[in-house]
Amino acid sequence: MINGVRLKVCGITALVDADAADAVGADCLGFIFHAKSPRNVAPAQYAAMKDRLPSRQKVAVCVEPAAADLAALDKLGFDYFQIHFGAETPVASIAQWSQFAGRSRLWLAPKLPPGQDVKPEWLPLADTFLLDTFHADKFGGTGETGDWAKFKRHREAHPGKTWILSGGLSAENIAAAVTATGAKFVDVNSGVEQAPGIKSPAKLQALVLALHNATKGGNPS
Repeated sequence: MINGVRLKVCGITALVDADAADAVGADCLGFIFHAKSPRNVAPAQYAAMKDRLPSRQKVAVCVEPAAADLAALDKLGFDYFQIHFGAETPVASIAQWSQFAGRSRLWLAPKLPPGQDVKPEWLPLADTFLLDTFHADKFGGTGETGDWAKFKRHREAHPGKTWILSGGLSAENIAAAVTATGAKFVDVNSGVEQAPGIKSPAKLQALVLALHNATKGGNPS
C-alpha cells in the first residue's frame, strides 16, 4: 500500500516480473487466463511457478468463465477472481460466479459502454468492482485511459464497495488519475511494460514514485 492506495500489477507472465512487482510494494499480482490476451497464462504455466511467487495476494483474471474453468483456477489457490463480462450478461450468470467465489473474493469488471453505469442488480453480488476502459472488441488491456468522471461518480455513490481504477495508468498520468478520482485502489498493466506481457522494472519504479509523490499528503478525493 502506498500512502493509503493499494496497487495491483496485472498481466504477470513470468517470475521475474512478479519479483519486480513485489520489489516496488505491489499489494496484488494479477494473472490473466484469457486466450485472446497477449498476457495469457495457461493454468499449467501458473502452476509451475506458483510456489516460487512472492507472498502477495494473487488474482485470477478471466472473461465470462464457465463453472469448470473457475473450479480449476480455484484449485490453484487464488485469493481473488477478477471477472470481466459484457454489460448484457444475464444476472443469473453473475450470481453463479458470486455463489462460487463468495462476494468478498469476487471482483466484477463489467464492460460498460459510454453512458452506461454499473447496474443496481450487480451491486449485491460482489464487494469489489473494477472499472476499465471501454473498447468494443476487447475486455481491458487496451492501454487507453478510462472514464475518470464515471469512476469517481460510482465511488462516491457506493462508498461501501471497493472500487479499482484501471485503464492506461502509467507514471505519466497516475498523479492526475488519483487526484481526479480519489481512487484508493489502482490496477496497472500495459503502462508498466516494455512489451506486451513483459514488465519494466524502471517503469514500475517510476509509477510507484509518482503515486507516492501524489499521495504523500493524503490521497486526494
